[in-house]
Amino acid sequence: MSFDFDSCPDRSTSDSTKWHKYTGRDIIPSWIADMDFISPPEVIEAVRERAAHGVYGYPAQRDRTFEAVVNHVKNRHQWTIGKETITFMCSLVPGIHAAIRVGCAPGQSVVSTFPVYPPFLNAPTLSERGLLKVPMAFENGQWTFDWVALEKACAQPEAKVLLLCSPYNPLARVFSREELLRVAELAKRHDLLVCSDEIHCDLVLDPKIKHTVFATLSDDAASRTVTLMAASKTYNVAGLTCGFAIIPDSGLRTRFRRILQGLSLDQNIFGMAATEAAFNHGEPWRLAVIDYLRGNVDLIEKELKDMPGLVLRQRPQASFLAWIDATALGYEDPHAAFEQGGVGLGNGADFAGAGHVRINFGCPRDRLREILRRMKAVVAKAPGRR
Repeated sequence: MSFDFDSCPDRSTSDSTKWHKYTGRDIIPSWIADMDFISPPEVIEAVRERAAHGVYGYPAQRDRTFEAVVNHVKNRHQWTIGKETITFMCSLVPGIHAAIRVGCAPGQSVVSTFPVYPPFLNAPTLSERGLLKVPMAFENGQWTFDWVALEKACAQPEAKVLLLCSPYNPLARVFSREELLRVAELAKRHDLLVCSDEIHCDLVLDPKIKHTVFATLSDDAASRTVTLMAASKTYNVAGLTCGFAIIPDSGLRTRFRRILQGLSLDQNIFGMAATEAAFNHGEPWRLAVIDYLRGNVDLIEKELKDMPGLVLRQRPQASFLAWIDATALGYEDPHAAFEQGGVGLGNGADFAGAGHVRINFGCPRDRLREILRRMKAVVAKAPGRR
């Protein structure tokens, strides 16, 4: 089955957050993490069928939707779970907040690495908890944990929750089993609850690498972990607002659900239909989009060779996002400079990574070529090049 990722609908006049940001300006958006591709045909048909029903009242969670999730994680990640372990919610962000409040009282702290997905940095503060920030390290050609700094943070008496982004956004790193085992040992030794955001786990680009679900490492890891997943990133259905948490431990699950009440709206009826269809029938599309994204990464690496001052330290191993170091350009605000040059990239400062930008390459290749062409023009004018 073939899919056309080179032709996409015009989103500039639609209700797209990504495109609405630059309405009326000649700026190509490449910031927020959704792709411009049409979702799998089976997902579109499932949404149409649900819409044709004509009544859109409060949804009940159907057994077959639970079964789609159970089968998906078993087939894709060799993780056998019961449907009772699944908690649906409108998105993963409320799940982050709920996990923090489950494991951490006011006055206690959350451990998070950085640069990282912004809710990891603001959720503790919004929940009136402290935040212990640990920088990621770049060693032996890859992003990994600063183990000394991570140990120091986890050992703090006020530390109660560890936020894990796996695969890692924005660094697009898929951690090895050995790395995750070290994290699990730290969590066990310091008795931390782990909130593992694995929303990009089905978009592993490197065929030589396999994603390991953190909770599958051991019985102890499973008992202390809230695993957050969704079909949203992989199948481009984020606007249908449907995510889920998998929590094997019944006590932890009960506390999580109690706190989640009021934090998360009911899941969207169309999101439930889309999730079910994506997990049951979307595999050919998923494989095809991964292959297309690999080609986009090839293009980025090729073009960056002609952009001195921009550094992609490690080829993205997962997702459709690339983290680029722009500090050598000499711009006080590289993100603003690229906007002036017609490209709306993710602002590294939002991830606690000032001087960096994040590019979303989940778009048609011709559009990516134009994004890179505009970036090259901005690089050519950079103060650091003079």
